[in-house]
Amino acid sequence: MRVAPAEPDTPAPPTARLRDALEVLNTPFRFAQDAMRFPRSEGRMARRIEAQLARGTPIVVYSAPKTASTAVAAALDRTPGIETVKVHFLQPQHFWAGPLQPKVAQSGLLRHRAIEQRPSRRLLLESDRPLRIVSVVRDPIAFNLSNYTYFGRAYWMRTFWRSAPWLATQRLIAHFLATFPHASSSLWWTEEFARSTGIDPLREGFDAERGWQRYQRGRFDCLVLRADIADVDKHAALAAWTGTDIAKVERENLNDSQSAPGVYERMKAAIGGQRDYIARMLDLPATRVFFTSAQREAIRGRWCD
Repeated sequence: MRVAPAEPDTPAPPTARLRDALEVLNTPFRFAQDAMRFPRSEGRMARRIEAQLARGTPIVVYSAPKTASTAVAAALDRTPGIETVKVHFLQPQHFWAGPLQPKVAQSGLLRHRAIEQRPSRRLLLESDRPLRIVSVVRDPIAFNLSNYTYFGRAYWMRTFWRSAPWLATQRLIAHFLATFPHASSSLWWTEEFARSTGIDPLREGFDAERGWQRYQRGRFDCLVLRADIADVDKHAALAAWTGTDIAKVERENLNDSQSAPGVYERMKAAIGGQRDYIARMLDLPATRVFFTSAQREAIRGRWCD
């Protein structure tokens, strides 16, 4: 079992501590500025989606954040004749409005703020247009750590994001365990995907051995695939579903591009000591549906060994 060595906090440089303090003090001004810019950005996104719809019907890459859906969207976008609309949340109760609103919805699912949310809902869901939707499933422990660190500055670590590299790893783990909505990777399927499409893989089942499955109902044609299957298998599933030889699937939007330096890797190495936590995540409803018992044990082994 990997156990992170005990370590004290190291005093963060004064500039990091000062910038963390200024970040908090600047929050009201930053969100006031954002309130003025956000509608214009939403308008540009709405016009972009309208133009895509005028050219045909784009594939909607509708997946929870940090599930490797960007790699799928990029492969589809590189394929001639295919365009995508990428969105993480379509249900308004999961749109984060800013610091005066809790970061976690009443359902227990994390909230998110992005300019494509309302335009995507209005132009894609509030219509009778047939839609192709692709969504990606990720190991819940990797999902949680990636969301906590990648969106740390915006949501979870806002008051100490720049000082985080100097905090003891176990202190970061303790904050993560106390603040993050850990069932989000499972709740997304019932509170987002099923509500938006009427298709609930948690009740209808999933071909976990193969790692992907197609669901068709009404105007929705959905492909759900797991992030951990080989890229060549993702490519084959997408090609079979679209009837097109799509571009190669490659890694995109890596976590270290946004996380505080070193924090994700340190937490990733230390989480193996939280065996009870790993057990709870592997027992979530979505994990039990999307992964076989053998695959769940393999996940446990990767995190704990």
